[in-house]
Formats: sequence, structure tokens, C-alpha cells
Amino acid sequence: MSPDDEDGRTDASSAPSLRAVLLHGSLDILIHEARNLPNKDILSNTMGGLLKSCTSAPEGAASTSDPYVTVLVASATVARTYVIQDDENPRWAQHFLVPVAHEAAAVNFVVKDSDVFGAELIGSVAIPSESLQSGDRVEGVYPVLEPNGKPCAPGAVLRLSVQYVPVARLTMYHHGVTPGPDFPGVPNTYFPLRRGGRVTLYQDAHVPADGCLPEIRLGNGTNYRHGQCWHDVYDAMSQARSLIYITGWSVFHTIHLVRDGDKGRSLGDLLKKKSKEGVRVLLLVWDDPTSRSVLGIQMVTDDRGPREPWHDLHSKIDGPAAFDVLKNFEERWLKASKRTGAKKLTKSCNDTLLWIEKIPEIAAIDDEIYSSDSDPERWDIQKKTMQMMYEIIYRALQEMGLDGKYEPQDYLNFFCLGNREAEETPNTSTGSFSASNPQDQSRKNRRFMVYVHSKGMIVDDEYVIIGSANINQRSMEGTRDTEIAMGAYQPHYTWANMLSAPRGQATNQPTKSIPESQLQKS
Repeated sequence: MSPDDEDGRTDASSAPSLRAVLLHGSLDILIHEARNLPNKDILSNTMGGLLKSCTSAPEGAASTSDPYVTVLVASATVARTYVIQDDENPRWAQHFLVPVAHEAAAVNFVVKDSDVFGAELIGSVAIPSESLQSGDRVEGVYPVLEPNGKPCAPGAVLRLSVQYVPVARLTMYHHGVTPGPDFPGVPNTYFPLRRGGRVTLYQDAHVPADGCLPEIRLGNGTNYRHGQCWHDVYDAMSQARSLIYITGWSVFHTIHLVRDGDKGRSLGDLLKKKSKEGVRVLLLVWDDPTSRSVLGIQMVTDDRGPREPWHDLHSKIDGPAAFDVLKNFEERWLKASKRTGAKKLTKSCNDTLLWIEKIPEIAAIDDEIYSSDSDPERWDIQKKTMQMMYEIIYRALQEMGLDGKYEPQDYLNFFCLGNREAEETPNTSTGSFSASNPQDQSRKNRRFMVYVHSKGMIVDDEYVIIGSANINQRSMEGTRDTEIAMGAYQPHYTWANMLSAPRGQATNQPTKSIPESQLQKS
């Protein structure tokens, strides 16, 4: 069983005796210790004894459970302790401060045994969400129960404490982005706030220079300058001296990033050229069964032809925060190259990554070098989802007695861009029409969706976050897809300073980068 196998979870939200409530705020969690946990390695010890009886291997102490605890809210893993080897009475004493916006019946503490070939469920403790709503700290020693409700072992207990702090009591959210120079940034993120760097934001990878996009007037009276993402990516790789690290869902090496002017080299040719020059080139690509090569045959399951053009958002980070992106890549690379299963038993040596400390221009990066307080542009840096958001607003209206006066749509609306296509000529008509067929309805109205693939959010015109995550369980769970995001703001362009909608050029700003482990909690 894998550590995140859903069969190993016990979610009390399915229990009929517990009522699901919205937990919107923070959970202050302390996992102290467990006592009298069962030995889940009995089978391993038995097999080991059989192997030793057939060999001359020396006898050693029998192993026992290697326990750890995961914290689940509405089936989402929001925290996890470290593993303690061979201990039926483990002591973690680990503290977690977890931002939450989940509707759940309970906060579940799941105890598991880590093994070479995965993890095995030991038991769980469920703290009802209703008992947390008062804001008082809930603490004690709780029996560790199996899914059938019985103790996992005689006397098996978990000592913990948890306190829920509603968002209304979190003063850090009361005044928007803090304009002061001592603002520490978004709390409890993986990487710290970086000051004085530069962020360049892009709308789509290539923006034509023919004035097709509307002019945006900035606060200083000038017009916003649209960037050329693919040009900048190509130039950055062409000028690389030490390393080029690329990560993504897929890498199409025959593509030409720049298709105008004299820059006609494909991505693959450019990377090969830089590799021959001594630049370390590493590609960390998603391992997707639909894109693997099996016995020399490329497996492709989507035969519908080219996908529709998508609109995207991109960002470029220069300065200290770029080092955080580099460290995140290194961590993901080491995890992806980590041996699993039986391969754990063999020696591994990974010297692929460059020793960053030996590259002076990277190792010497300092926030202060890039910081300039006098720079006014400086930054400190799908249907179910919509239904859930509308339901939350409707319940709030009900609680206030306003459900007869207002509708959720008075507070929240979703809009979809569309193209109105030319009418079909008689020769291009497809025949019969069905009112129940969405495709026929689209042809009748001649309106088709423009797919916006961007993962970005602008809050109060002053804070921007751009990243890879979708707003769904797969991206936000924290134990599935790898996600990373960049969040930034300009101190001189906040509501507190401007007393109006901020309008700053989206370049030359300090940044903060947030990895997937924090993104799902933010």
C-alpha cells in the first residue's frame, strides 16, 4: 500500500453522527507522541527468519513498526510528521500551523507504518470539527482506532492538541497587503520573502507587436509594456553559462520558441548546443503513461489532432527568489531520482546536479544587492468548484436571513470567453439538430469557448499569484501533482499607499516563490 493510498484513510466526514462544518482560518496542531502501537512488521520478521534459516546471515534484532502521522481535513493531507524507525512508542513533538478553508466533519490524524514497499495503516483519531468551532484548544490522549472502530492494539493511544482560529480572528488578514518595510510576507511558506528582485509578467507566450492588445495606463502616466515570453526564454538559455534546468508536464524538443527573425534553432538543438558548451542541462518531465515509450513505440492516446489554442500567464524571476526556484528544482530532482521499493537496498550515487556553492555568481546572491527602497516599481514579493463556492455563499446568506433578498450571483459570478463564428453555409451543415445535444446548441448559437489555461489570481489589484496548480483536489491535495507558484506585490502600489486601484508596471519587483507543499495550504 502506498503512503497516500485512499484505502488507508479513515475520514470521519462520512460518519452520519458528525456534521460537516466550514473550517476557514488556521489549525494550530501539536502531535506529541503515541504509545503501545502494534508491530506491523511481523510478516517482514517472519519472512526474514525464513531467509536467515536458509542462509548463513547473522541474526539481528527483529524490526517493528516505523510510525508516522498524517493530518487529513476533508480527505486532503495538510500535514505529516517524520518517520520514527522501529518504535512502538514514538515521540514526534512536531508543531504545525495549517491554513484551512475546508468543509469537513472532522480533523483526522492517521497513523501509518512506513515500509520499504509502501505504508500500512495502523489506525486513526478523529477530532469532530464541531468541537473546534469555539476556538478553544482541544487536547488529550485518544485511542488509535481501526476503520471498524476497534482499537488497533490494547492501549494504543495518540497524544495531540489542536486549536482552530477562525479567519475573522487572524488580524494579519484585516488590512490587506501590509505596506510597511518589516512585513515578513505570507506566513509559514516554504521559502522566505525575498526583497529587491525583479518579476516580469507575461500574457501568453507570444504577444504580437501590432497593437492587438488594449493599452493599459499605469499610475505614473505611461502605458504598460507587454513582454515577449518566448523571446526572453530563448535569450536566457542562449546566454546561460552554468546550468539550464527545465521542468514541465512535457518537453517538445522540436518546437521553435522564436519563429520570427533569424533565431530559427529548435529547443532541442539549442539545448544540445549549450550542453556541448559545458552548460549542465537537466529536464524533469512528468512521467505520464500516455507519453511513455514502450518497447520503442511511443504511446499516444489522444488522437483528436491539435488541441485548441490556450491563453496562459507566465512570469520570469530575476534576483534572490530565483535561487528558491533553483532549490525547489533540486529537491524535486533528488526525490524523482530517489530509489524506491527493492532499489532502496542498492547503493545510489547521484552527482547530476551541479554544486551550486561552487558557482560564485549564484552563491553570492543577496537580497540587499537587489533592494532599492527608492524604486517605486519594487515588489515585495471546474463545475464542482463553482458549485461549492455558490453553496458557501448561499449558506452565509441563510445564516444572516438574507436568502430571500439576495442571490449568490449577487456576490460571485463566473464568465467564459467565447468566439462567435461565421454562419454555416448549406454545404457545411451537419444535418439533424437536437436541442439536448450541447454540440448542436453550440453550432446553433455559433458561440464556442475560448479555453483560458492560465493559473493566476489578482487580489484587490495589489497582490498577484501565478503558478501551475489548478483549483481542484488533484493540485491542492499536496500529495499528488507537483506544483509551484510565485506570489508578489509592490509596496508603492497598494491600496494603503495609493488610496485607489494600484496600477504599477509588472516588472522590476522583489518576489516570493511558494512550492507545492505550501501552495495547497495557502
